[in-house]
Amino acid sequence: MQLNHNLRSTAIKLTLSLLTFLSIAVLPQFVRANDDWNSNSDGRRSITRAGIWISEPGSYILRYDIANDRGGDGITITASGVTIDLNGHQITTFNKGAGRGIFVNGASGVTVKNGNVSGFQMNVLAMNSSNVTIQDLQIVGADLAPSGGPSEMGIVLINTRAAFIKGNRISSVNLGIFVRGGGSSGNRIFENIVVGGATPANSLLGICYNPAPTGGTDGPRGDVIYNNSIARFGYAIAISQFSISNIFRENNLSSYIGGFREPQFLKANGGTNVAEGNLETIIPAN
Repeated sequence: MQLNHNLRSTAIKLTLSLLTFLSIAVLPQFVRANDDWNSNSDGRRSITRAGIWISEPGSYILRYDIANDRGGDGITITASGVTIDLNGHQITTFNKGAGRGIFVNGASGVTVKNGNVSGFQMNVLAMNSSNVTIQDLQIVGADLAPSGGPSEMGIVLINTRAAFIKGNRISSVNLGIFVRGGGSSGNRIFENIVVGGATPANSLLGICYNPAPTGGTDGPRGDVIYNNSIARFGYAIAISQFSISNIFRENNLSSYIGGFREPQFLKANGGTNVAEGNLETIIPAN
């Protein structure tokens, strides 16, 4: 009994530090004594486990890497008013091209920053949420081939408003930043570096705007996408005809085929989306 108590206390102290708003009694739902701890080759320690759920508001600092060996998601956030500092640590999965690394589901006022996410189908997903900040993340894919659709995506917003996506570095994914659904509006996506992988055929789109995956014809509207560097994708930016009144300005677009996949949906060609001051160049597919 005493040994189990000590193990539980140690796991709680080592993995997640609670800063505000949350009592110590809530912590055991995130850390369990029977999690498997591993030492990495670089001396860092990681915890191998199923996903973490955050269902109470608060501020958290991640103390160790998280490796999900059971499929599914890394960290799921369903509470509003949550800030997670990944503290330079990594969230990854053994099941490459599946699950979600960080999943913000139906929450508002959530911030995720300062860490590494890799290996998931959707490395970061915010769905039916608002006022979400995704900042200063390193997102690295495995350069997987698409399989009936993208196998790896960097950041995905579905019916999410007032998101702030800044300063992330995304590489080796099929699709860098994906915004979907008529409920997505007023988002700012800026100063991100989005680069395809070593295999040109696997690098589809840098940024894409589409209706929601559940169907319908409403796409995102009123977003501002600026000062991003996008390179090594077939097309740097794709916009569906249902995505309206979005502003793309002062982005650097270096693609294999073209800067915009559907230029007919830009205002200059009779559409509603504005593109101004973007620099476009074609690079060889090698």
